[in-house]
Amino acid sequence: MDGFGVNRPVARTEDPRLLTGGGRYIDDVNLPNQVYGYLLRSPHAHARIKEIDVTAAKQAPGVLDIITGADWVAAGFGDMPYIANPMPGFDPKAMVQAVHRPLATDKARYVGDGIAYIVAESRAQAKDAAELIEVDYEPLPSITETGRAHLNEAPVIWDQAGTNVAYVYHQGDQAAVNDAFAKAKHVVKQRMVINRLTASPMETRGIVADYDAAKDFCTIYLGNQNAFGARAQLAQGLLHLPVERFRVIAGDVGGSFGMKGAMYAESPLTVWASHRVKRPVKWVSERSEAFQSDAHARDKVIDAELALDADYKFLAMRVHAISNVGAYYSTMTLFPIIMSTSGMAGTYTTPAIHFKATAVFSNTNPTTPYRGSGRPDAAYIGERIIDFAARELGIDPAELRERNMITSAMMPYQTPLGAKYDSGDFPSNQKIALAKADHAGFTARRAEAKARGKLRGLGIGNNVEGAAPPGTETAKVEITSAGDAILSVGSTDQGQGHATMYTQIASEQLGLEPNRIHVTEGDTGTLETGGGTGGSKVSSLGASAVYEAIRLVVAKGKTIAATAMEASESDIDFANGTFTVKGTDKRMTLAEVASREPLAETGQFKTTAPTYPSGSHVVEVEIDPETGHISLERYVAVTDVGRTINPKQSNGQIHGGIVQAVGQVLSENIAYDPQTGQLLSGSFMDYGMPRGEVMCAIETYDNPVPTAVNPLGVKGAGEIGAGCGVPALMNAIVDALSPLGIHHIDMPCTPERVWRAIHGATRA
Repeated sequence: MDGFGVNRPVARTEDPRLLTGGGRYIDDVNLPNQVYGYLLRSPHAHARIKEIDVTAAKQAPGVLDIITGADWVAAGFGDMPYIANPMPGFDPKAMVQAVHRPLATDKARYVGDGIAYIVAESRAQAKDAAELIEVDYEPLPSITETGRAHLNEAPVIWDQAGTNVAYVYHQGDQAAVNDAFAKAKHVVKQRMVINRLTASPMETRGIVADYDAAKDFCTIYLGNQNAFGARAQLAQGLLHLPVERFRVIAGDVGGSFGMKGAMYAESPLTVWASHRVKRPVKWVSERSEAFQSDAHARDKVIDAELALDADYKFLAMRVHAISNVGAYYSTMTLFPIIMSTSGMAGTYTTPAIHFKATAVFSNTNPTTPYRGSGRPDAAYIGERIIDFAARELGIDPAELRERNMITSAMMPYQTPLGAKYDSGDFPSNQKIALAKADHAGFTARRAEAKARGKLRGLGIGNNVEGAAPPGTETAKVEITSAGDAILSVGSTDQGQGHATMYTQIASEQLGLEPNRIHVTEGDTGTLETGGGTGGSKVSSLGASAVYEAIRLVVAKGKTIAATAMEASESDIDFANGTFTVKGTDKRMTLAEVASREPLAETGQFKTTAPTYPSGSHVVEVEIDPETGHISLERYVAVTDVGRTINPKQSNGQIHGGIVQAVGQVLSENIAYDPQTGQLLSGSFMDYGMPRGEVMCAIETYDNPVPTAVNPLGVKGAGEIGAGCGVPALMNAIVDALSPLGIHHIDMPCTPERVWRAIHGATRA
């Protein structure tokens, strides 16, 4: 339908159901004869486990089963999975082999580490029984500080390794970088800390496992980002059972941002518990439990250097990141540390870059991708060191960027870190953003703010990121005898509005009203395989798979219609839901064709190259020097996400990424007590989630340059907002503070931290 086709800002089709209470999230799943799981967690950051006695707990009212790490080992099950494939500069065999079982056996390695899993008739009974479990701990010294974890004096978390260095990774031409630095006219250096975050989605993690002993089959309701991947990990990797004995249904997922892409201990434990008690078992995280059990994110200490010639052209960049992996490797432990680095090259012609990552263990939650994985980190490093150089060399930050920008005439452009940009107009992004933000009038606004006793700053954040990494997605389209379309897709929605996007494509291609298109995602019972969601790939891979499946359905429909109407297949046209014979009045609707024989096809789309969305954000802030309070005054975001399927949804994704960037910069921070390793930010009383009052209006502008990587020309919009937002806001804050001689401050820029910086600079 033309009014509901691609590149239309239509309202989301799923919202009426969700807004009227029709959503089905994990805690909405309640099955007959259901029982409840509860995980006893370590209160110590680091402790040897000498003995676990569950005798009294097993006798507690309502208790059906208790599983310990010893039980898991005795059953011969697998360890928690992590993805580690060979790549240039990295050999997985060189990683410290940190065996992570769902329940600890020898040592607890962070506050929240799993000790025992209790199954009871009610959650309250399971929690009561947990208090009866006697655990003989031998407390050990702990280390939670990223910048100290690799030092010789730090307590060692994995005894057999003798060190907390998990692995070291090198990327880029180190010799070329060293040579460029030796010849450089100017060299600037800066240490920066990237704070630890937690995703805190609206819906906490949860799982319901329902094992049917008669059928030897388990149905699993699991809020996650990849139902097919989770099924394989649970069945083959952990429980050593055929995947055919399992069905994973994601249902509605209330947010993830990457965090629910990991496999967590509660999932295999709940599934095994259901097999053991032969009843449905449900586990849902409480919010306070989530802080100490969800995977965290970011957490890096960065040393960055930039070399420039006499004309301020970038010659080389050198970066060393100490990156915190936590106590164990998460499922996607490598992704935010060594597989999301292309943003350091950014939009610039820097000839040589060398990146070194030292991954370290600590007595903290494992880290995993979060809104952009490590790409916002990479952009932050590059954009902050550029601003630092501009200030030190006395050149306008916008001009310094413009002098070194990759132009559209240079496309395709090979960067020194391996990424090959296929399209984009980076100078235009920045030019539009500066114009929309009235960059030319900023000096007057700064002077006016100074007269009022305020500090005003303007910051730029450019970014180009590798999105929609190479992969495959699958979609099945079936036309019912009533003429409706049933779409089954291997992706999983966590609030992005995939159903609307898929409906737009199907409506345009099939000529159906939106209410006649029915979308199912994240259900292994509907398809043989699926790629899941992550890395801003669904609009590229998932939408293209639907596009391909519809193409196959239409082709098959032409064959059926040709036979039915006694015409040559080459004479069959299809438009607006109807097959016609050229030059005649013969016609058949989709429903009529589907009534003659099944009309269904499965399509796949595979890519071998990522897409490269880009953007330029300009932020203006005011700081009250008396309180350290930061006020966002103006936010302009220019974005190239290629051709947009739904501009309204695309802008929503940009807005969401920006708000999460604001949270990271201003208030969010996972903190531990450095002496005890105890989590200090264990609730929303202590963890500063961004609130509506901190935001100003966000002005978004599109500067699309379609890609040829997929048939729709889309690039992905989910993470570019965070990638531009973090450096743009930080650069604005530092610019506001720069008249006081403050040229760097670390995140989060809380009022206290900003006030202390101002007070220290004033006293100095």
